[in-house]
Amino acid sequence: MNEHNLPPEERDLLLAEYVLGVLTAEQRDQVEALAARDPNAQAAIAAWQSHFACWLDQVPEASPPAHVWQAIEKQLFPVSGVEPRTSPAWWRSLGFWRWTSAALAACLLAAVITLVRPPQPTPPAMLARLEQSDGITLFAATVQAGGTRVLFVPTRTTAWPERSAQAWVIAGNGPPRSLGLLAADATTALAVPAELAGALTDGAVLAVSLEPLNGSPTGLPTGPVIAQGKISSL
Repeated sequence: MNEHNLPPEERDLLLAEYVLGVLTAEQRDQVEALAARDPNAQAAIAAWQSHFACWLDQVPEASPPAHVWQAIEKQLFPVSGVEPRTSPAWWRSLGFWRWTSAALAACLLAAVITLVRPPQPTPPAMLARLEQSDGITLFAATVQAGGTRVLFVPTRTTAWPERSAQAWVIAGNGPPRSLGLLAADATTALAVPAELAGALTDGAVLAVSLEPLNGSPTGLPTGPVIAQGKISSL
């Protein structure tokens, strides 16, 4: 894998897979090396961690009952006849296996709980890729559950001397509504006013325009639109 040759979309997907923990050890090392030297990669990783955190919060905490550990020990170390009582090697210690197996057991148990319990009426996660006119993604946006916050992550180096980037949402045929100003070369989390939460739906458009330093003086975009994209549900 050479992250320098990846298109922006594939690079963003790679960072998401890193956060989910599904990469190989070699791929993880390469992503961590990339993040150590690239602030944009660090910001994207932080954005994905925030995005997936709302999913993890839906899984209740649970501890495996004692008989689960006993069954694991019985399968790993079956008793064959009568053996002399000797001090077990470290790798045959039940405590060791409890420690090393905890993460796997918790994941399996959480998966079972998720399958057997009724689905929760939670809002779907929503994303948007805001592209320039040449098709290159300038921002990756994540709409938090309930539309209360939008996280904008720049995917490339940006600078607007004496200008500000302002984010907008456009629902249907309605006018652009301001979400706030974006920082240059940094992840920005914008709190969404209650009256705009309903506008952040599947198919609505997020856009970014260049405005005066304190934002548009009219409440509508006055400068060029540098990126835009539709919101879509996962």
